[in-house]
Amino acid sequence: MNKLIQLLISAVFLTIPLCANANIIKDVNLTLDARTPTGYIQTGSAPYNVYLDYDVKLEGETAWREAFCVEDANAIDGSTYKYTLLTVDSGLSSVGLDADKYLKAAAIAQYYWDNYEGQSNEYTMKAAAQIAIWEMMFEDDNNGFDLSAGNFQTGSYNTEALGIWNSVQFIPASSNEWVLAVNPTITAGEPIQVQNYQNYLVRYSVPEPASLVLFGLGLLGLAGIGRKGKK
Repeated sequence: MNKLIQLLISAVFLTIPLCANANIIKDVNLTLDARTPTGYIQTGSAPYNVYLDYDVKLEGETAWREAFCVEDANAIDGSTYKYTLLTVDSGLSSVGLDADKYLKAAAIAQYYWDNYEGQSNEYTMKAAAQIAIWEMMFEDDNNGFDLSAGNFQTGSYNTEALGIWNSVQFIPASSNEWVLAVNPTITAGEPIQVQNYQNYLVRYSVPEPASLVLFGLGLLGLAGIGRKGKK
């Protein structure tokens, strides 16, 4: 009976992601690889030249993961800092972020991945997707997608960035393919601070709620079988 109760409790907890948003996945050391191409952007009074292709490596991994910068903060190529990984969903609002912007950014990132990753023009389109994501993050969208005016401006990859944004047909309610990596790290209920070091969207598979429910139901089934066998 005790084992059955334990399995039931485990199954219930596995269904929690259905009603909980902005889940903290874990804290992890994140190493940054920032590379060319570069481009001139402006988020303040003066333009500056920045990297437009970001990859990150998470603690204990040997392979690099695709990433996109989503914050105007300091970044040091080759650096390793502690980050908190968060799910990208409406719950980001509870930690002080505009969840809609991050969901749009995740849709752009996924469009790049589905259509250009591994193709001959992947570096150009990765840069364009980064530009499109910055436009989403740093603008209020009242004036539409305009890279020549507003809080964020650039003369780099404008045509390609606009083409990517115009091709995004669906903004998900949550992302199962991208997570938000934030520094400084946070704990549950703590707001995210906008300061060094840059935050990133990172390609990272998140278990779908439906899969978790099926797993939980599977545990319940196993518990029933085990109990029946003891009669």
